[in-house]
Amino acid sequence: MGKLPDLPMTSSTARPLDLPRLVMRRAAWVALGAWLLVLALGLQRAGLDMEQEVAAAQTLSALVVELAQPGQRSDAQRLAELQRVVQGAPTRHLSLSVRDAAGRVVFTSGDDEPLTPPLSWLVALHRTLLPAHEPAPVSWPLRRAEGAPWDVQIAVSHDSERAEAVGNLAAALGMAALGSVALLLAMAWNVRRSFAPMHALLRAIAALREGEAVALRALPTMPNRELQAIAAALRALADALDSAEQQQRALSQQVLTLQDDERQRIARELHDEFGQRLTALRADAAWLSQRLMSDPSGSRVVQAMATQCEALQSEIRALLRRLQPTDDDTNGATHLLHLQRQLEGLVQAWAASPGPAVRFELALAARDTGGRTLPWPDALEARALALPRELALALYRISQEALTNVARHAQASRAVLQLAMQRRADGDLLQWQVSDDGRGLGEFAVALQRGNGLAGIRQRVWALGADLECDGSRGVCLRASFRIGAMPAMGGTVDVRAAA
Repeated sequence: MGKLPDLPMTSSTARPLDLPRLVMRRAAWVALGAWLLVLALGLQRAGLDMEQEVAAAQTLSALVVELAQPGQRSDAQRLAELQRVVQGAPTRHLSLSVRDAAGRVVFTSGDDEPLTPPLSWLVALHRTLLPAHEPAPVSWPLRRAEGAPWDVQIAVSHDSERAEAVGNLAAALGMAALGSVALLLAMAWNVRRSFAPMHALLRAIAALREGEAVALRALPTMPNRELQAIAAALRALADALDSAEQQQRALSQQVLTLQDDERQRIARELHDEFGQRLTALRADAAWLSQRLMSDPSGSRVVQAMATQCEALQSEIRALLRRLQPTDDDTNGATHLLHLQRQLEGLVQAWAASPGPAVRFELALAARDTGGRTLPWPDALEARALALPRELALALYRISQEALTNVARHAQASRAVLQLAMQRRADGDLLQWQVSDDGRGLGEFAVALQRGNGLAGIRQRVWALGADLECDGSRGVCLRASFRIGAMPAMGGTVDVRAAA
């Protein structure tokens, strides 16, 4: 198992974490940007207030100058001139009014615009909490060309000043709120961007739970030291898991090889010892039959013994074929034709066996890279297509076990053993499948525990790097795909890997 990368330490001598510093540094920049924005808006508002104050002062000065003029002009001309002056810019916080001798208002510098909620609520609250005393207005008489003088009054407006101050406060609060919202949005974007690589890490961990380590190797480069250390640890874990899985597959293959070697040893013992003794027993029975030709009853007994010996010897030959089905080449490889004949013999043996009326069939198929059907290789071509001994023996054993399960448990009327060769640019596939129209298996995970041979089939398939698939919607269909490369010429060996 590979060594995992060192993660940041948590002791007092450890380096500070990159991720918090990265987040806080970006947050500081965002906060600085928000404050600069608020400052710019505040300066703009201060400039606008200054311009309005200067314009109001100029308006008030013009009004005073106009009222100080001698009274040679008519009342209509004077009032028109006053109206012209206030139209340029209104006065602020001061109101100028002109009244006639009867007290009627003949001119005013203008009323403040009415306030609307919520600003009016804030002004009313401020007036309640901090009431102010209105000072007495300043007044003087204004001489006229004709008639009694008018009364001019200049009064200070607390409400106008109050409304402006509360409005400035509301604007400042609005800018602060806007800056806070912008800061929160920027922080959310910043945190999302900083922690975005965590999604890839979580997806890789979820894939690891499903047994897929490919996502761990595909992790991108992380933006900070902590996440990069975690990604490196996950990649090392993926390599360690792959190494452990390869070791388990090799161990499983060794165990299966030992089982097959033990079967071959038993087959040799049966052939060498038991077979010779049966042959000798048949010879003795033939000799006794000749000696007892004059004794019909004894001759019948001896003939029955010879018949039983012949039947027993036939069953032993069939057992030997099941125990030792392969006839390997000297270099440990076999060929497609030999596997084809083994499967044909296996299907024929089950078709001829007494028992349940199941129709056993063998289907051979070949397809090109585009999925179009090709003719199955003839005898000469099939003999030239080399296969590893482990693959050929495994295909025979899982076919043997699958057909045995069909005969014993499926209650089916038809079973098909299919072997298909799929041509592919990245390496040819041998696709194995056994299907029946029986009662099905139910839950596949439960069926694996029932001891009906599925676990052995799955172990052999897994040991060769493939996965066993089971479809129980209609009967049972077991399938597996083995990548065998380009199938070198006879005498070579190929590596068997799991089908992609």
